[in-house]
Parts: sequence; C-alpha cells; structure tokens
Amino acid sequence: MGNKLLEYQDLDKKLKKLKKESLGNEKVVENLNKTIKDCQTKILELEDTSKKLLESLNKLMEVERKGIAYVEKCSKLDIEKMSPEELKDFDAKTSQTAKQLAELDSRIASHNAEVKRVVLDYKTYRKKILDAKEKREQLKTESAEKTEKTTPELDEIKAKMAKLEKEIDAQKLAKYKTLKQDGIFPVLVPLVDKRCGGCRVELSSSALDSLKNSGTHECEQCRRIIYIEK
Repeated sequence: MGNKLLEYQDLDKKLKKLKKESLGNEKVVENLNKTIKDCQTKILELEDTSKKLLESLNKLMEVERKGIAYVEKCSKLDIEKMSPEELKDFDAKTSQTAKQLAELDSRIASHNAEVKRVVLDYKTYRKKILDAKEKREQLKTESAEKTEKTTPELDEIKAKMAKLEKEIDAQKLAKYKTLKQDGIFPVLVPLVDKRCGGCRVELSSSALDSLKNSGTHECEQCRRIIYIEK
C-alpha cells in the first residue's frame, strides 16, 4: 500500500473530524429552530383556544345576567297575594333558576380553570421560545468563532490533499473515493491477526496469499482495502 494514499486518508480523517465538530452545532441549532417553530404553532393554537373561551364566557355571563335579572324580578313580587297554585309554580321556577345558577357557577369556575391553564401554557411556550433563541444566538456566535479559528487548518488540509491527489495513482484514488462515497470509511485498514482491520472477518488462505502478493486485498465482507502494516 502506497504511503501517499495512507497519508491522504489520515488527512481525510482530520478533515472529517473538523467538519463533524462544526456540524455538531448546526444540528443543535436545527433542533432549536424546530423547538421554536413547534412552540409558535402551539401558541397560535392557544390563541385560537382563547378566542373560543372568550366567546364561551360571554355566553355564560349572558345566561347568568338573565338568571340574576329573573331572581331580582321575583324578589319584587308579593307572594302573599299569590294563590296556592301560583305560589307552587313560583316556588318551582325559583328553585329551578337557583339550581341553574349553581350549575352555571360551576361551569364558570371550570371555564376559569381552563383559562388559567391556557395562560400558563402560553407562558411556558413563550419562555421556551426565548430560551431557544438565546441558545441559538450563543451557538451561532460560537460557530462563527470556531469557523474563523478552524478555516486556516481546513484550508491547509485541503491543500495538502489536493497536492497528494496529483501524486497518487489515479485508479487507486478513484477506488478510494468510490468506497468513501458509498459510506465506507476508513477505506484503508491494516491486516490484524489474519483479520480485516475494519469488520474483523478472518481472511481465507487465498485472500492472504493475494494480499501478500499484491500488497492489498479488498475485503469480501465490508469492501475495505486491507494492507499489511510495515
């Protein structure tokens, strides 16, 4: 195995590591953006719920006003002038009204509890948005600083790799890039106790002979290129 290709892979590893560190923050920022978007959606839903609760409250209050007005009207009646039948009917209506007002109070109390829940949820989602935005800005600043710091190193690695590409056999380099594009990395692995240094499968006698004769052998299991360390 040519030392140039191994050197190329070592540089490729460093490049991959630096890019991964940079992508780490990008993924966190992506998750924070999702959190912000989800919370904004929830807040819109809460606003819609608030409108419906307000409409419902207005209806309940209107019923309550009518009930109270009826009670006030009844309180002004002279029950002593009522006949037994009228008194019985009056008693039934006032009892029914009192029961309805009690039930109405319970519904209003339940309604108010729902309003408090909506307000609490709104504050919770609002805080999550503010926290996520603050964290996002912090990460963006850190990423910008990291990019500024690592850019020269990245450029240096890329320049070295570009130089090596001109010195490496074109066919071997093409094979390396094809395997890497297929998600196989590292591409070049050493022989370890008659096993592939990547997937650890044991090589057959014929495969070992091929490796010794040509200097490399493509693993039948993982497709990595096996070489013998000197």
